[in-house]
Amino acid sequence: MLLLRSLRARLLIIGIVPVLVALLVTSVLVVRSVNSFSESQRQEKRAQQVVELERIVTGLSRVYGRMIGRVVLGGKNDLLARADIEAAVDGHLFVVVTRLPGLIDPAALDLEPLLLRGTLPKQLIGSINKGLPVVIPRANLPRELQHDVVIGRGMFATTTGDPAGGAPFALLVLGRPVAEVVSPAGAIRRALIPAFAIGTAVAIILALLLGLRLVRPLRRLAAAARAVARGDEDVPLNTTRADEIGMVNRAFEDMTVRLAEARDTERLFLMRVSHELRTPLTAIRNQVDALVDGIFDDDASRSTAYAAITAESARLNRLVGDLLDLARLQAKRFGMEADEVDLNVLLDQVVTGQGGDARDRDIVISLQAGALPVIIGDGDRILQIVSNLVRNAIRWTPDAGSITVSALAEAGRVWITVDDSGPGIPLDKRVSIFRAFYTEDGAGTGLGLAIARELAVVMGGSVVVGDSPHGGARFVVELPCVRARTDGAAVTQV
Repeated sequence: MLLLRSLRARLLIIGIVPVLVALLVTSVLVVRSVNSFSESQRQEKRAQQVVELERIVTGLSRVYGRMIGRVVLGGKNDLLARADIEAAVDGHLFVVVTRLPGLIDPAALDLEPLLLRGTLPKQLIGSINKGLPVVIPRANLPRELQHDVVIGRGMFATTTGDPAGGAPFALLVLGRPVAEVVSPAGAIRRALIPAFAIGTAVAIILALLLGLRLVRPLRRLAAAARAVARGDEDVPLNTTRADEIGMVNRAFEDMTVRLAEARDTERLFLMRVSHELRTPLTAIRNQVDALVDGIFDDDASRSTAYAAITAESARLNRLVGDLLDLARLQAKRFGMEADEVDLNVLLDQVVTGQGGDARDRDIVISLQAGALPVIIGDGDRILQIVSNLVRNAIRWTPDAGSITVSALAEAGRVWITVDDSGPGIPLDKRVSIFRAFYTEDGAGTGLGLAIARELAVVMGGSVVVGDSPHGGARFVVELPCVRARTDGAAVTQV
């Protein structure tokens, strides 16, 4: 049973069964065709034999009719040698006395008397009385003539042997065995047996060879998969093939490359997260140790230490929150709220909240939104998306640069755009920047843009990157816009 479950066995069966079925069907059709052809040949041969015997018996009946006429008129009976006639016509002559039994002596005509079974059909009797040759039915023939072609014609006692208005004195019967048509069906059947065996053997050999040819690259692919599972990512596969195996090999190689990138990203993530966690923890520990040791002996110093501890704790909290958010988003276990969101207030909150970091580097953040509607959505998550994009813009915008936040709402959609005057993002990096833990300069955790895109997708929108008119990068957030009702009724999500 285990052998039958293998791909090689199934390929063997798939290769052999159609061939065997085709051979069997072909053999049956050939034998049936040969039998049909032989039967048609037999019928044609019988028809030719009937025509020939009718011609012969017509001539003989006229000869014997003239003999009967001479006998009836008192003339001399010139006997015909029946054996010579039978040898000449390759048949057997009989006579059936039909009129005035005893008047015609079959021995005087040197003919063998024949006793028919039953009565001839009226149609045949009518044809005989007209002097026409007829085929004697098998039902009227004795047993020894059942398989012969038997033709009869009346013998009329006239000088010409033709009917002269009266019934025939006797019926001349000529019989000849049916011409045997040798059917090649038996020989064909005997020839098909070794052909069937040879075809089966060839099919098995070809199926084995083809199965081995198909299974070998799959075994290599399985070995490559085990090698990758062990950590060996350098597994050579034939990716130049143009068939489905080549497609699988190329897909496997692409998977291996992505797996290697994922492992590298994981290592980088561990390194970066360790660094990001160690830095605030170290700062908090230093401040706590200083407080414990009494290094800060005045209220102002202690207040500064407490403020530093609070800031680093918030940084840790934000990092842990980003990690949890990303894990929930990727696991599709992230819930969204449906509240009234004033986009003007939300964008102003983003610009105000990020303004402190921008002012430290003389970066100007401006808001160009106009009048935006109150919509239904998760305000905190929209705020998180835009804040991440603005924070990323501040990080890459040079000192004394500019950042512009704008928005547009129409046709059931809202677009929020963040432009900066930084170096921009090359085309070959515009996919990588949205991967988790990817950073271009090695600093930070690389979670901001990844979380922004995942949040937008969960909300039914998207985040794309392009070129800004200011020379830097442009990030555009597109979200569905469900307007809140303003007629005093309860707010519902459309």
